[in-house]
Amino acid sequence: MRHLFTLLFALAPLVALATACRSGDAGQQVTVEPLATATRPAFMVLGGKPATPPATPTGANVTSTDVVDAPTQDPALSTPPPPEPTTAPRTSDGSLPPTEGRWIDVDVTNYVVRLMDGTNAVREIAPVAVGAQIDTGEYASTQTGLFHVYNKVEGLAYDPPYKTYISHWVGFDPDKANGFHSFLKDEQGDVVDASTGRVSNGCIRTGAPDAIFAFAEVGMPVYVHF
Repeated sequence: MRHLFTLLFALAPLVALATACRSGDAGQQVTVEPLATATRPAFMVLGGKPATPPATPTGANVTSTDVVDAPTQDPALSTPPPPEPTTAPRTSDGSLPPTEGRWIDVDVTNYVVRLMDGTNAVREIAPVAVGAQIDTGEYASTQTGLFHVYNKVEGLAYDPPYKTYISHWVGFDPDKANGFHSFLKDEQGDVVDASTGRVSNGCIRTGAPDAIFAFAEVGMPVYVHF
């Protein structure tokens, strides 16, 4: 009997504590809010070149890649053969122009755009305007190389760098947001600046934007060269 009283005396604090917790928390619930899902901003050119390059999305995943050293070879065995001579137009990445199908040729040295079918020029448009910078890698540079048309917007669109308007947009370099378009216009669609030469912010301006727009198709090669 004495052992029973001892056991009850030992359990009394635990019973009191449980009762207090139950009475104090009665009717209360703990709600766990779900974590907010971060939405990564998307960048899409709808016609015209933004004044500044798109910002790098925050929270982007960065993947590291292990660097593996290449095996050491005898220099005499690893010397590449001399390059074959070529008369192809020069580009920063060494790419060559298409030889078949329809494509667009851009000569930044002579300010000429040629609408091509294989190796034949269907139409030559000159003079055109190209970037004040060529192959600098800057956002405002016209880069040489082989590109492809990725979108087309025919209507009048605001051009932030020059606070004017353009039409007949044909985008081909999404990295620099460069494309073909009309000369600079006002909000009524009248040309206010028909400058040619190295004067643009990287895009190719032309007085015949409707011809390029009609000729171009999404996926069509665009070859920009010196």
